[in-house]
Amino acid sequence: MTLNQIQSFAHGIGVSIEPSQVQMLDLYLDLLLDANAQFNLTRITDPAQIETRLIGDSLALVPHIPRAARSLLDVGSGGGVPGMPIAIARPRLEVTLMDATGKKVRFLGETAAVIGANNVTAVQARAEELARERDHRERYDVVTARAVARLATLIELALPFLRIGGRGIFPKGSAAEEELDEAAHAIRLLGGEARPVQESPVEGTRIVLIDKIRPTPSEFPRRTGIPNKTPLPG
Repeated sequence: MTLNQIQSFAHGIGVSIEPSQVQMLDLYLDLLLDANAQFNLTRITDPAQIETRLIGDSLALVPHIPRAARSLLDVGSGGGVPGMPIAIARPRLEVTLMDATGKKVRFLGETAAVIGANNVTAVQARAEELARERDHRERYDVVTARAVARLATLIELALPFLRIGGRGIFPKGSAAEEELDEAAHAIRLLGGEARPVQESPVEGTRIVLIDKIRPTPSEFPRRTGIPNKTPLPG
């Protein structure tokens, strides 16, 4: 998938991006590949695969973002996926890219400045800690995450950030339904309600949608590392 094909792909799924935004995506990919040679930002290194698996997967989430949404948090953003491409496609959306690793956060902040993504903020933090801060807990309209953890763990890390009426949008693989069944108890416990799994226009990807319908109990998320080590039971 070339960048021209990405523009056609975006238009085909109802996401309008201008040539200037395609140029931003192109520059972002160049910076991502350059930085990836120095430290691990993505395991996908083939440029064509990056365009399909990272950019395509990210843009495929945009139609599921509610029109009224004004803020988005990308948990465990790493090299900026899916948050950075979403920020480029939706410049009026305030996007926060969060990661626990300082060098990744520096890359995200510097890259946002270079490509002109003025709606992006990069934050170094662990989800279990940031979700207890007043400025972040139940403050976001949308939360995303890619390749962070299985859904039962991810729900505990992500849902505390969502305001009531907000939505979690998570790209997953072919086992999405299995993960959703596994996470059913956690979703209810943390104030969420699952929608039917959606097929992505990108082959091999499925999209899990969780609406926030009740406040997350104050004891969640649990201490740093516990959600990964001991996921909530199914």
